[in-house]
Amino acid sequence: MEDRHERTAEAQHDRRARLNQRLRQAFIEGAEQDSRRRLGRGLTAEEPERVLRRYPGDLAERRET
Repeated sequence: MEDRHERTAEAQHDRRARLNQRLRQAFIEGAEQDSRRRLGRGLTAEEPERVLRRYPGDLAERRET
């Protein structure tokens, strides 16, 4: 029973990590689109790192109550 609970918790953690990765990617893609609209060019190699500094953060893990 304990092993099953650990696998479920690990699967939930993996899903959350993938979701957070997709959210970060979407944030960068939005900045890319904004850069093209405002500046007429995409982000430079250094700019995505600066964009991520403004990223509000990943979704926290859910806590059991």
